[in-house]
Amino acid sequence: MDDWRIELLGSARLNSGRNGSRPLERKTAALLAYVALEGETARGKLAGLFWPESREATARNNLSQLLRRLRELLGESAVEGRDTVRLREDLLVDVRELVRGEPTWMDSPGGELLAQLSYDGCEALEGWLRATRMRVMSLQQKSLEARVLLEEGEGRLPAALEAAQRMILLEPTSEKAFQHLMRLHHQLGNRRAALQVWYQCEQVLERELGTRPSAETRQLVHDIQKEPIPPPHSPLARRALPLAVVHPPLLAGREREWVRMEEAWAARRPMFVIGPAGVGKSRLLMDFARSRGSWLLLTARPGDFDVPYATYVRGVREVLRRNPGLVLEDWVRRELSRLLPELSGEALPLPLSPEERARVFAAVVQLARLTLRGFDTIAFDDAQYMDRDSSELSLYILAQLQDEMSTGRFPLITLSQRTDETIWRGERLRQVADAGLGEWIQLDSLAPQAVRTLLRSMEVPALERMAEDIARYTGGNPLFVVETARHLVESNTLEGDFPAGLPPPGRARSIIQKRLARLSPEALRLAQVLAVAGVDLPLGQAAAVLETSEERLVTAWRELEEAALVRGAWFSHDLVGEALLADLSPSIRELLSARLARRNTQA
Repeated sequence: MDDWRIELLGSARLNSGRNGSRPLERKTAALLAYVALEGETARGKLAGLFWPESREATARNNLSQLLRRLRELLGESAVEGRDTVRLREDLLVDVRELVRGEPTWMDSPGGELLAQLSYDGCEALEGWLRATRMRVMSLQQKSLEARVLLEEGEGRLPAALEAAQRMILLEPTSEKAFQHLMRLHHQLGNRRAALQVWYQCEQVLERELGTRPSAETRQLVHDIQKEPIPPPHSPLARRALPLAVVHPPLLAGREREWVRMEEAWAARRPMFVIGPAGVGKSRLLMDFARSRGSWLLLTARPGDFDVPYATYVRGVREVLRRNPGLVLEDWVRRELSRLLPELSGEALPLPLSPEERARVFAAVVQLARLTLRGFDTIAFDDAQYMDRDSSELSLYILAQLQDEMSTGRFPLITLSQRTDETIWRGERLRQVADAGLGEWIQLDSLAPQAVRTLLRSMEVPALERMAEDIARYTGGNPLFVVETARHLVESNTLEGDFPAGLPPPGRARSIIQKRLARLSPEALRLAQVLAVAGVDLPLGQAAAVLETSEERLVTAWRELEEAALVRGAWFSHDLVGEALLADLSPSIRELLSARLARRNTQA
């Protein structure tokens, strides 16, 4: 299997022109990433990283089993070493190529290292991954910028433009990438596109960071406006990706929810924006907070869940960083030092007893009162990732500051939480809302007309023409709509009809794969049969194909519904089926197709 290419930037997977692609299991992906980046590593160290709570003999045995599966997948010689583990030098690994400065890493889509993967219970591994992701992201940006300058210097402007577009996709708030795009569009003779990039730059920096473009960027747009338009360059080999596709300027289809949020704002009730991945919770939360005046954004992260107080440790550090001259009462500093040891020379443990927790919670509330009164809104994003202690502390803060929020003496708290991939499900938040102390804003997929409005805002007429097909294909999920539009523009497939068998693009694929990875084997097999069939399939017929009972498939179908993968008698989005087909090995697909054909003949 020497033709496999290991892609660890973005979704972790194996790719082969001959054999298609397949996702990598999360610990297999992490092992490949660690050894590719850190080099030859002792088995004992790897066993301790990946199975820290197991006895050494058990951890080493687990590692041996993982390595055996890896050799079966990539070939016996792919992983070398007896007491150590190293990857064969000629294995194609995108992140290793990146670190070595080899431009071939750009053959992969790129993105965050092991995107969407987390390693609960492996604290040292999770810590390594967090730090390494930042280093790898920086290397990608530097490599892409070097490619921009090289291609531009040698007169290959379309290739330079494509590299700059990858920069902005990798880091949507990169002002340097915006500058490159403006300059290159102008050099290609398209001043209108260059100025459109400028307008997008202004909007994105204001919306995401609350800042304005730098003097350097403002000077660049001034120069573009007064300089003569250069003669048109040769046509692009690949269609340029408009910034309105990368960052749609319009919040479409949320008029009703916006009205409810305005009503909650007038009544001074906290707001909880709830919905599945990609439905636009963060965009709605932040657009509304921005419209109300000054606001502070705090976020939970995937690695927080198993680390006590992880979310609030990061939040308290951010608040103290913004208030360098703040003087705290001795008791407040002492209790906060349980979360931030640098605040005291005395090493205090995390709060364990109810009394200790009560004092720390009170100290955090006191800090909030001292530092946050100047804001109009506190926006808390991705609350589903919060660890349990931080969740309890959040509920305490809501209760303690309720009166101050209701009278305008403390900023209104707004929060977003995912419903389909969440670990902490937020039943307590629902109780707060049901008691009339908060507003529950449930977001669902966009209606077809709202999808059309969103596509129209991207200023690519062919996309609006395909609005009905895109709405059906994506199920109206805004993220999936944007990713699909981006793919259609990039792949230059906007002419004619909406393409059949469109592969699931970018982050949409990653989100779906996460949902699929959580399924039981029986539910996953049922989903695969449905995807291969391509039509609504009675459970009795699916049971016959899978050689199981219809009663067992009732439970599997319910599991697919709870995972938001099916709706009614079909997938919630057509691209769920496309993702399943893309990850099915040819042999399994042929087997299921043959069984379905036999059942149709017998019927």
